[in-house]
Amino acid sequence: MPGNKANVLRQLVTFGAIGAVSVALQSALYALSRIWTGPLLANLFSLVICTLVNTEANRRFTFQATDRPVSRVHLEGIVVFVGYYAVTSGALAVLQAVDPAAPRWLEITVLVASSLLGTVGRFAVLRAWVFRRSRAAEHDNSSA
Repeated sequence: MPGNKANVLRQLVTFGAIGAVSVALQSALYALSRIWTGPLLANLFSLVICTLVNTEANRRFTFQATDRPVSRVHLEGIVVFVGYYAVTSGALAVLQAVDPAAPRWLEITVLVASSLLGTVGRFAVLRAWVFRRSRAAEHDNSSA
């Protein structure tokens, strides 16, 4: 069991580092795309790009699931994406309802805060569902 705790800690640290880079990239893409589109479409654009990169980085580095087919991981990742997009877009929609003229810095602050909330759920779902089989195989290998 101690090895499992160390593995979870390693996964959390790696996931956090990848997530931090992803949120920074998402924020930059969001700010750039907000020049020509509304907040929900800008969020969708920035999140699609970042999710593809983020999921692949987590497949390789966080969960070390190179045995999983890339297409399957990304298909399952779409389900996770929908929940994450709902959290971040919901937060932006609430902000727009409360203050339709909210400054861009406030939109990005809300986006980052909701991304942090979504990230907690994303880690749990990726670990428990998308990369579950790889963890089981890793456990079998460590006990051999």
